[in-house]
Amino acid sequence: MTWTLPNQLTVARIAISGAFFVLLGLYEPTRAGDILLNVAIVLYLVAGATDILDGYLARRLNLVSAFGRIADPFVDKVLVVGAFAMLAGSNYSLSHAGKSAGLDAQLSDWLTGGMSSAVQAWMVVVILAREFIVSAVRGYSESQGVKFPATPAGKIKMFIQSAAICAVLFQLANLPDTPWAVYTKVALVWLATIVTVLSGLAYITQARNLFRTTHE
Repeated sequence: MTWTLPNQLTVARIAISGAFFVLLGLYEPTRAGDILLNVAIVLYLVAGATDILDGYLARRLNLVSAFGRIADPFVDKVLVVGAFAMLAGSNYSLSHAGKSAGLDAQLSDWLTGGMSSAVQAWMVVVILAREFIVSAVRGYSESQGVKFPATPAGKIKMFIQSAAICAVLFQLANLPDTPWAVYTKVALVWLATIVTVLSGLAYITQARNLFRTTHE
């Protein structure tokens, strides 16, 4: 591996991701927990900034490397999927944290699955499955000599997922009893899940068109 600045930023993002996951795992619905989540938000934003910066520098300084092409998207996936998985943990359950403000019991159970984060286990499965499918399709495509670039749908998906993660952390840490913040959090989590599915379908459609064109 060439130890260029973009690669250093990618490795730094791996370390930041590890610290981020530790904070999510240590969270408890107490005042100290609020501090942990606010620090976690800062770490997530720093990780996002390094993601943008290392890609820009790699292109600007002509420092694109095989390590960067592989590690950069891998770390992005680990950060997002890992965040959703952690937010589906038992320390984010409503039974642990109490009823969500602004949601009646029946609506709360349906929308949040009993989670104060609103992230349910099946959502994590959907997000993880999408990443596996896209990675498999991209790997097969490139093994056949067909380039399989990222799509706008994938970039939009990443942005909405990140917005959902930050909204969950911010609401739990700073606005736990504010109805509009709860509704915004729940809406973004569901939107992120829906967009994840749609972007996966967009990749599959793109792959089918590429393979059809290649074999004609």
